Amino acid sequence: MPPSCAELSIVVVTWHSADDVGPLLASLAGPLAEGAELIVVENASGDATPAIVRARVPRAQMIENATNRGFGAAANQGLAASRGAYVLFLNPDTVVEDGAITRALAYMADDPTVAVLGCRTLNPDGSVQHTADRFHSVGGLVRQAIAGRRGANAAPRGAAPPMTCDVDWVYGSFLLCRRGVLQTLGGFDEAYDMYGEDLDLCHRVHVAGGRVVYFTGGTVVHRGNRSGAHRYGERRDVEVLRGTLRFFRRRRGVAEERAFRALAGGSFVAKSMLSAVGVLGGRADAAARARTYARMAWLCAIGDRSAP
Repeated sequence: MPPSCAELSIVVVTWHSADDVGPLLASLAGPLAEGAELIVVENASGDATPAIVRARVPRAQMIENATNRGFGAAANQGLAASRGAYVLFLNPDTVVEDGAITRALAYMADDPTVAVLGCRTLNPDGSVQHTADRFHSVGGLVRQAIAGRRGANAAPRGAAPPMTCDVDWVYGSFLLCRRGVLQTLGGFDEAYDMYGEDLDLCHRVHVAGGRVVYFTGGTVVHRGNRSGAHRYGERRDVEVLRGTLRFFRRRRGVAEERAFRALAGGSFVAKSMLSAVGVLGGRADAAARARTYARMAWLCAIGDRSAP
């Protein structure tokens, strides 16, 4: 028998999300009416988010932090306050299509080896958003760093498989997890501030023998990194790189992290110089890209000094 929504806890971590959380809550009306539990962890935005949540969903648990604790720590607060056998972590800038959660729960119930599930994700214009990816090797990440472009017009990272399948990891915008797995693993690693905690969690799931699935039977629309853009601006790519370095150090070892820093750092220096040439050629986005690559090269040179 498929699990009911009464077995589900939904955890939403918010930060400057007053413009986004209303549509999300409206899209959750069905699961909430069927008994799903909602926990919102507010990371000290100082905006109207708590008032909106209380007005729309009076029975929601509202946890208000005095400081921004980062996503991983706040998600763990939500996990600790939850009761459901399944826990769904949702970004506040998502809208869940009708039936997506019910179908995702049913899929997980049919196969107890599935520990974490992400679902098909669309951009607001209806195009497919890439929300699955591989555990890249040092060489693979360096090739990606050399070939890839950073900035507002960059091509999307990751993949969007055409059908339900096992993947290495799924992005945290929609992350449906078994409670027992989360408890065994200790939840999210709080060493990550905003980027890398989903990658890290899925890696530990695989090490523990669980499966991570990309599910195309349900769809979510994601406006895409609203909190990250608000917090970091054009430094966002640098913070994503910081999360990657932290993952390598914590899960692959210092040697691999240093190898990646050395190889990728050189490519970022070259790309910064090429972008600087583009400034002279009058390319509108060249200066911003040159700054981004220079910052990424510097991070590779000095390492993640804030790493625990």
